[in-house]
Amino acid sequence: MAQILVITDTSEVDGEVVYRESVGAVHLEGHAGAQLVERLRWAVRDAQVAEHRAMLKGVETVNEEQPAA
Repeated sequence: MAQILVITDTSEVDGEVVYRESVGAVHLEGHAGAQLVERLRWAVRDAQVAEHRAMLKGVETVNEEQPAA
């Protein structure tokens, strides 16, 4: 069965799987399709939050490594 994966951006670090769901064509129709899109929307939002937190953590790490003036 096919899968949908939402993974955080992997440009600088290994991506984190935020959402994984096995789907078939039947899951894309009618009310089930609308529910799938809703879950996908939540997962994309969660991935964006995780990426933002990782970016902020990276900035904090760089600032801690720099000596005080």
